[in-house]
Amino acid sequence: MMENKRKSLRFGLMINSLTVEHWQYDTIKMLMDNGMKLSLIIQNSDNTPTPSFFKKIKDYPFKRMLFRIWHRFIFKPRSKYPTDLTELTQDIPTIFCTPVIKGISSYFEEIDIQEIRNQNLDFILRFGFNIIRGEVLNVAKYGIWSFHHDDERIIRGGPPGFWEFMKGIHNNGVILQRLTNTLSKGIILKRYNFRTILHSYRSHLDQLYFGSVQMPLQVCKDLINNGVLKEEPSVSEADIMHPPTNFKMIQYFVKSITRRIGFHLNDLFRQEDWNVGYCECNIENFFNGELKHNNIQWFKKPKKNCYFADPFVIKTKKDTYIFFEWYSYSKGRADLAVALKSENFEKYHKLTNFKEHRSYPFVFEHDGIVYCMPEAHQTKEVVLYRFDEDKLCFEKDSVLLSGFPIVDATLYHHDNKWFMFLVNQRDSHTHLEIYYSDNLKGPYLPHLNNPVMIDCNKARPAGKLFEYHGKVVRPSQNCTEHYGQSITLEEIVSLTEKEFITNPFGEIFPIKDSEYDKGIHTINSNDEITVIDGKRFIFTVSGLKQQFKQKINK
Repeated sequence: MMENKRKSLRFGLMINSLTVEHWQYDTIKMLMDNGMKLSLIIQNSDNTPTPSFFKKIKDYPFKRMLFRIWHRFIFKPRSKYPTDLTELTQDIPTIFCTPVIKGISSYFEEIDIQEIRNQNLDFILRFGFNIIRGEVLNVAKYGIWSFHHDDERIIRGGPPGFWEFMKGIHNNGVILQRLTNTLSKGIILKRYNFRTILHSYRSHLDQLYFGSVQMPLQVCKDLINNGVLKEEPSVSEADIMHPPTNFKMIQYFVKSITRRIGFHLNDLFRQEDWNVGYCECNIENFFNGELKHNNIQWFKKPKKNCYFADPFVIKTKKDTYIFFEWYSYSKGRADLAVALKSENFEKYHKLTNFKEHRSYPFVFEHDGIVYCMPEAHQTKEVVLYRFDEDKLCFEKDSVLLSGFPIVDATLYHHDNKWFMFLVNQRDSHTHLEIYYSDNLKGPYLPHLNNPVMIDCNKARPAGKLFEYHGKVVRPSQNCTEHYGQSITLEEIVSLTEKEFITNPFGEIFPIKDSEYDKGIHTINSNDEITVIDGKRFIFTVSGLKQQFKQKINK
């Protein structure tokens, strides 16, 4: 680990020209907007003579001709639009370097290395040149940083995200690495995980590029807030992939068309149908996956065109309550409801009737008061309600946080502070954020390293945090293959205003052989009763209408 206690970092930029791709521009601008100082431009002035026409024809890779034509003239994702850097780089010192080419590697002249070293840079961000080796890798305090838009443990080489799409790999990792002299063996500085968009490579690549924009800033924040650079040496032995051959490109075109058609038909004619189940057991009974389907008692829904989900359970002196989301396909939104143990959880009392969607009724007790903090992302607020046990209704108490569409807000009281875990609706499956306060009712401040996690298999909250044998465990939604694939459990190792560190703890899967065995995304317990939700697929006319309406309005 390397140490640093400064409040800002100086960085250099390696580019081939002042025109870069849109996502690269956004990455640089985000660093500068957050106080990092661009101190040097290192521009490639490689003046290798252009080969003759006949040599080009002789050396042209005809077996990859379709890919080259498609990539150059047809494939135009938004993330790759050419963008001018002139506005950001005015008055920034620039040096022009002509690398010495040895085989497939580029080496810098000693005079250039010394000129770069004189700038006392903390790091260099590489958006140009080719494979870099030699002493230039050590001229900045924390080295040269480079993106790889694949999980290097699975796929090395490129094109970015392409082989995940072709092979149907549901998870697409992205890494930011510090370059070393060993090809494809960098030092991992930050790792993100995204769900592969299998029906559109264009959308998938935009997701990877725009989603990775924050990586260098996140590493800078780690350095500034915690004084260390966390490094993970790559030990990958994965095959190095290359651009597709003509035959593979034909396969790509066929897959793109068939998957797109299948995606839309699946959305229209195969709707999710969730239900709430409960078991008179402790939450740890779900850890080993041996719980049988006949241990779960499922709610009995009154209509086919609705579903129940997001259950929370709480016991008071008066009764035991299961709060849950009651979704209507015909309305296209959900209200909240509650079931009582004194009624054998057989009656369902609606608690809300808002114009906007309500779900995820996070319920807890504090100072003798039962509170509920439901999701209402369309209102762009997190509102705290008091629960009236006599009237079975909510009374608005206070607004805890506002300003953006907040999803699945989850509170945890730790070291005399309240920590609120949440995701933004825009990135609801990948970007975990934390806010904290000294008091339950705020004000809540953003964690100094938000988003604290970008990972499709463990970002979005899936219920209350709980303690197990002295460990604090956070359940989260695994959305790698599909929404509600499973619940990931993570042990929280460190939770402060500056730091959030977790270790893998376990995974909870859908209940085998049950009627609702296709998904699970919420679990909560009060040590006597554990509540979950389960998913199956059905067809309803109202669901078809709602899905069609959503597609038309997009």
